[in-house]
Amino acid sequence: MRKFLLFFSVALLFSASSVEARTVAVPSEPEPAASLSKEEQKERKAMRDSLKFWLKNARYYTNNKSAPDFNKARTYLDKCFQSPMGKDNLQVFRQAANTEYLCFQTERNKPASNKNIDVKVIYASTSAGFQYYSKAYRMSVRASETQEKGKSLSKKELQLMQDQAYDLFRTTQGFRANAGYYYKQKDYKQAHTYFALAKEALDDEMLLAYANSNAAMKADFDKYRTDSIRKQLIFSCAVTAVQIDDDSLMIAELEAAKTVGIESNRIYQQLCQKYLALGDTVRYEKTLIEADSVIEDEAWFAQNLLNLYLGRGDHKKALTVIDDVIQNTPGNARNVELKGRLLDEAGNLFGAEQAYQTAIGMDTTLLISYSSLGRIYYNRAVEREQYMIEQREFDDIYDVCVPLYELALPYYYKAFENDTERTDESIPEAIRTILFKRFQSPKCKNPRPLIKKYNEVSQAYGWRTL
Repeated sequence: MRKFLLFFSVALLFSASSVEARTVAVPSEPEPAASLSKEEQKERKAMRDSLKFWLKNARYYTNNKSAPDFNKARTYLDKCFQSPMGKDNLQVFRQAANTEYLCFQTERNKPASNKNIDVKVIYASTSAGFQYYSKAYRMSVRASETQEKGKSLSKKELQLMQDQAYDLFRTTQGFRANAGYYYKQKDYKQAHTYFALAKEALDDEMLLAYANSNAAMKADFDKYRTDSIRKQLIFSCAVTAVQIDDDSLMIAELEAAKTVGIESNRIYQQLCQKYLALGDTVRYEKTLIEADSVIEDEAWFAQNLLNLYLGRGDHKKALTVIDDVIQNTPGNARNVELKGRLLDEAGNLFGAEQAYQTAIGMDTTLLISYSSLGRIYYNRAVEREQYMIEQREFDDIYDVCVPLYELALPYYYKAFENDTERTDESIPEAIRTILFKRFQSPKCKNPRPLIKKYNEVSQAYGWRTL
């Protein structure tokens, strides 16, 4: 099967420069504390002291106005996250968010000192900082709901976090600027990470609460949550996922994007090709059927469904899609001929005859349609002859049956003309039988032309002549 290559176009809603992403792994919720022995309590105190030390150093290197060192601050924060006591600690997440925010501010303000901005730093800090803020916000809200003392922030502190998180969100146009840069650089894995973050941020609990705090803020946030932007982000996630060597991710994103209304045809085709490549014929067939029902004026899905059913030998199902194939491939006589063959095989000779007649009206070089029409008319004559024999109507057989046989002759003659490789022996067999019936009849007055044609056909197929 030919390899299917799909090239998507992403409508970027922004302009962006370079950046290297700093990813944030969101840890799981903490396990409930168990009763501790004296030794365990001592170990726990040591961990607590270490956590305080690391957090203190992270704050120091972050807040040192003369020479902040955000990389050193991150090193200590990483130690905090690796600690069992720090991985789900609200203050650790809050400090991590503040570190990234101050790093972002410092970099953004460089032009005031005639320095160039490193947008890699901007993008990494904005994305990491936002995710830390979001996690800290959720932890505080949950702690407040469960009334856990000392584990939630004040309204003022939450407000400040929301202000700063929204600043990061808006600066990067909802992280679409980050994604756009990586897409242009063909770093599709990073682009996908940012497109996914941009999509998820639209429904972020912290931002939604922030937007609902006042009408002006809601109006501003709603500009990022339009249907068109959401759909574009879903589509962009699929576009980038196609370029990443991760089948599960690709399938998940293509499934999500197939109905958003952006290049649905290509999305469905890519999805079908992926299922086929994985040997998942069940989902391949299901997706082909779905696409064929929702995408108009596209023959690809019905044609591949037809090929699938023909390959299985399931001609009954093939009949259910052949009309779609014909409709979407106007002028293709062979598809019409195929419909005739399927109907013929199903025993619908009237429908088959109509399809064959339509096919030869479109293409006079068809072999199967002509020979099949000849066979249909020939068999009708045979049936009539057998019936008359059973009814002992011998005197009328010639007058009634020979004209019926002769209805088949023009089609067999045309089939004989088209069968240049002489592969279909049913053609000479039928022609010879019909001609023999004619010139052997006592009512045949001039058998020579018939015998001549008989010998011509016989000789063409290497058969015995008279």
